[in-house]
Amino acid sequence: MNGETKLLVDQALTALGINRAIRHTFTETTDSPWKESIHVKRKKDHVDTKLTYWHDDNCLYGRLYRLLLYVSDVLDPAFGYDSIKAPKQDEQPSVWELYKQIWGIYVDGRLERQAIPNFYTRDIRRNLFVDLRKDLAWDEASAVFHTLWTREAFTHREILQYAESLDKVLRTEPEPRQHKPFEVEVNEFHRGLTVRHHLEKLAPPLRDVASEILSFTAYNCKGTLIYPVYFGIRFKYERKVFAELIASGENRLLLTLTAFHGDGHTTYEITDPSQLQDVQKSIKDAFTIYRLDSGDQ
Repeated sequence: MNGETKLLVDQALTALGINRAIRHTFTETTDSPWKESIHVKRKKDHVDTKLTYWHDDNCLYGRLYRLLLYVSDVLDPAFGYDSIKAPKQDEQPSVWELYKQIWGIYVDGRLERQAIPNFYTRDIRRNLFVDLRKDLAWDEASAVFHTLWTREAFTHREILQYAESLDKVLRTEPEPRQHKPFEVEVNEFHRGLTVRHHLEKLAPPLRDVASEILSFTAYNCKGTLIYPVYFGIRFKYERKVFAELIASGENRLLLTLTAFHGDGHTTYEITDPSQLQDVQKSIKDAFTIYRLDSGDQ
């Protein structure tokens, strides 16, 4: 490490009171603050560390300090670090990720309270946490984050418990909701975004009608791309979306056909299998116009 970085590392070690416990601190640089990391290797009578840091002056002391704060926790008997009980990334990826996030929140929350400039600000940490907990509504995830951020002290055992069951962070049970929050529903949907997902919203026999429409279009409208989006199923030819199929409730199917040159659209409400033949003809007519417009014969 260069002289400036060594000076900052020595200052952080002294400020944390662990300078005598660490014999060697090896360093290497990385091209991003997101790749910063710290590794601790215990010897019989001392500790060696390897510090990987972003070689940039932006909050450099704070970034070095925060990495060494992990080491301080590991060495602190009151924290009670136990490497054997720590989750493994390849064995428990979701628990490991939450464990890493909670410990990071504990580290960065202390930097804020000590007024040490830090790349990982409260806003960045909150956004990372909310993005990780896609199973929670934004307000619920933010409330949990606030509880974690403002807590002054954790033990390693508590971080492990919270990583395995985040409900233990909540002081009270969240109010029951009649429906899932919109953002939770969207996240769940995008994890399994398929055409079948939309078809499963429909009750028979309308589900069979939708399947027949898809099969008809795939066979009779060559070159059409059929793909799911959040609200329904789109039919695209070349670069133009000429139809959208939306399951609106169990017994209602909406088909929207975009007019030639995009001037207006026509929506059909399908509630009965007897409408199938007319709907298929309308799709074929719309596709034919688009195909001729593109110059295909």
